[in-house]
Amino acid sequence: MIYQPSQRPTTRRGEWAASAWARYRVTGRLGQRHADIVESMLYVAERRRAISDGGIELLVDPARLRRMLSDHQYSHDRIQRLLRDLRAATVEIVTPEMESTGDSIIGGLIDHVRPSPMKRRDPLTGGERHLWQVRLGVALVLLLGRDLALYYSPAPIARLRHGISQAIARHVLTHSNDPAGGWRLTTLIRAVAGEECSSMMLRNARRRLRDDAAGLIEIGIEIDDATDRVRRVTAAR
Repeated sequence: MIYQPSQRPTTRRGEWAASAWARYRVTGRLGQRHADIVESMLYVAERRRAISDGGIELLVDPARLRRMLSDHQYSHDRIQRLLRDLRAATVEIVTPEMESTGDSIIGGLIDHVRPSPMKRRDPLTGGERHLWQVRLGVALVLLLGRDLALYYSPAPIARLRHGISQAIARHVLTHSNDPAGGWRLTTLIRAVAGEECSSMMLRNARRRLRDDAAGLIEIGIEIDDATDRVRRVTAAR
C-alpha cells in the first residue's frame, strides 16, 4: 500500500497507515506507474549485487525497461520523471520488533540512477548507449523481503488501463494462496485503497475493474460478477 491505487497519485504528507506486519508512512508521490518502474527494473535487471549497508545495486538496460513498460515505449522524459518521484519519496517503516525501542527505518526506494561503464550498441544512432546502475534503497529492500519473489512479468500489469486494477493484480499475485472461494471484491478494494473507501469510491473502483476485465484475465485473475468474488485462473494465451 505504499503505492496509491492510481496512475495519477496525489502527494502524501506522511500520514501513518498500517499493514499486517508494520506501520508505515510515505512522504511524496507514489502510484501504480511508479510500481511499474520498480517491478520492471527488478525483472529486466541483468546483474544485481548486495551493498554492505543493506541496499542492492542493479544493472539495467533502459531499452529493455521501456519495452517492458509499454508496447509503444515510454518516452525518456516520462521515465525520468517517475524516477525523480521515486528518488524523492521517503518511506518510514516501524515493525513490531521496533515498537518497544522507538526505532524505525527511514529511507527512499531508489538512492540513485547513473550511467554504467557498460555500453550497448544503439540501433537508432549506430553509436553506443550506456546501461544504468540503479541503487535500491534499504527501505525498498526491506519491503521486497516481505513479498514473494517477482516471478510474474510486470508487462501485462503495466498495460492495464486503471490504477485500481493494477493494485489489485499486484495484491493477488503476491499472495501464495487464494482464500477458500476467492477474495471478496470489496475486501480487495479496501485492502489496496484503504478501509475508509466511500460508497462512491467503491462504485468507481468496480466500474474500472470491469473496464480492465479482459486484461486481468490475461494475467490470470477473474472477477465473478455473480458471486462478487475474485480468484486466480489459468491465464489466457
